[in-house]
Amino acid sequence: MEPEILFKLRFLSDLTPGPDGFPLFLLTDIQEGDPPRYRSRLALFDGALRLLTQEEAKKPRYAHPYVYFLRKVGEVQELFRLDLRGGEAERLTETPGVLDYALGPEGEVVFLALKEAPKPGSPRVYEGWPFKFDGRGLLPEGNVALYALEGGQKKLLLDRYPAPKEMVPSPEGLYLVMAEDKGAQAEWRDTLYLLKEGRLQKVYGGFGPIFALEWSPEGLFFLGHAFERGGGTEARFYHLHGGEVRVLFEGSLQNSINSDLRHGAHTQGPRWAGNGVYIVRTEEGTGRLYRVGLEGEAEALGVEGSVLSFTHTERGLFLLTEDFTHPARLWGPLGVYDPNEGVSLPLAEPIYTEWPSPEGHRVPGWVLLPEGQGPHPVILYIHGGPHTAFGRAPMLELQLFRQAGYAVAFANPRGSTGYGQDFALLQGEWGERDERDLLGFLDHVLARFPLDPGRVGVAGGSYGGYMVNWLTARHPGRFKAAVTDRSIANWFSFFGASDIGPRFTFMELMARPWERAEVLWEKSPLRYVHQVRTPTLVVHSEQDHRCPIDQGETWYTALLHLGVKARFFRVPEEGHELSRSGRPDRRIARLKAYLDWWRENL
Repeated sequence: MEPEILFKLRFLSDLTPGPDGFPLFLLTDIQEGDPPRYRSRLALFDGALRLLTQEEAKKPRYAHPYVYFLRKVGEVQELFRLDLRGGEAERLTETPGVLDYALGPEGEVVFLALKEAPKPGSPRVYEGWPFKFDGRGLLPEGNVALYALEGGQKKLLLDRYPAPKEMVPSPEGLYLVMAEDKGAQAEWRDTLYLLKEGRLQKVYGGFGPIFALEWSPEGLFFLGHAFERGGGTEARFYHLHGGEVRVLFEGSLQNSINSDLRHGAHTQGPRWAGNGVYIVRTEEGTGRLYRVGLEGEAEALGVEGSVLSFTHTERGLFLLTEDFTHPARLWGPLGVYDPNEGVSLPLAEPIYTEWPSPEGHRVPGWVLLPEGQGPHPVILYIHGGPHTAFGRAPMLELQLFRQAGYAVAFANPRGSTGYGQDFALLQGEWGERDERDLLGFLDHVLARFPLDPGRVGVAGGSYGGYMVNWLTARHPGRFKAAVTDRSIANWFSFFGASDIGPRFTFMELMARPWERAEVLWEKSPLRYVHQVRTPTLVVHSEQDHRCPIDQGETWYTALLHLGVKARFFRVPEEGHELSRSGRPDRRIARLKAYLDWWRENL
């Protein structure tokens, strides 16, 4: 198996109710060319696959007899609808760019759009934060308005900065999530509003994130929290009804398991279904589906595989599930649809193991072993986040390492999701609790499996890249080779340059450049870089606004000036999501750069 296997795969996403209770979704493949590109088409499953479009579509929603969706016209995204009774897709908007839309229970259409087209090359003026976002670049501050579509014309509903982040129509009015004002810290604390007859009424919030809105005849459902445990705070599932807000359910809500074999958006709840509300919760490496009643009673549903997405129609429950050895498939009362049936995809099942920490907890993880007796070189692979997890989802990257002859050890140290709130807590302890768990797990697998302790590599991205920098600096000589990808090296520069820098730095380390500044330096791998001896490949994308490229540049430059063998693999026009959704040829080039580095140094 080579990295080019990516070109043969197809991906399911954006699962939603369709006509006659059949599931509607996007089917994405990769079109080879110069350059290759993703193609996402509207599809329906009624026992067999039915393609509804041959051209690009995004975010489909059904309201009889139409399927609405977003599509680019040149470089501008607009709203379209397709009449399933026949005919071509109809363009509904002509704007400088539609950012999002929503359908109401009576068929009403609301959408967010730019007011004016951006002028390339012109200076940008900002008074609020954030002013950029990964995957989008510089944000259109003050240039976004909310409209309704009435009689084929757009009607202005709200022209306000900060603009809405989420919206859902209801008979009471239009529910919106927005920051209360443009103050830098207001962006951290969302507020739920109701827009009715032109008047904006504050409903709830002002203390943390609010997201995943779902209206039902029984009221409004949404997720949120108040940062009580910093960045690792688990979400609560709220129900707003009759002016009262109650918590129905909590935990590591939605699916936070890592995978590089997905594409598109995935509905993980809450979703109303008449007999309760469905939602996914991450539990010990599995996305588990729950049905939650209005009194908070919760029932876990027996589902084969890990639930990535779901929808409920009059025909029943339809699921997208995945596992270590297979990308998402569609399951439901009409049978199974596997978009990769017939593709030879030799993914191996990893071996589960756990390290009993002397601190009284267990560190769960897995090992992928290559063919042969061993002892094998081994790569300790660290996930990002840190508040995500490894689990029952395919990781092509790790499987390619195994195919090339390397064992891969990957674990969920403290800070990971799916093992309870206390386990997810890492506030102020980056490089401490997690370091002990990762190195303890590594020693455990070295003792249990046929691995070569003299040929140990380490790799990871984002938070995982931070830990690669940290471990190679704090434990010189422990690792024979390293790859640090989209990493953090210096908290001081990350604070101001990252799109989430001020919030993330404070929530994770409880420090800022002017407040406990010594903590930022103590937790910066750059402070200890003079101790690194490990040959290191630095991977970074030039348009990464989450962990900006100066982090990789700084680490690479320091290593070279210290005489450490290093290589810099920098990727143009890509952001933080290169490994998961970057241009296909660039994703493949990245994987080959990893494999070349292991071959030369491990």
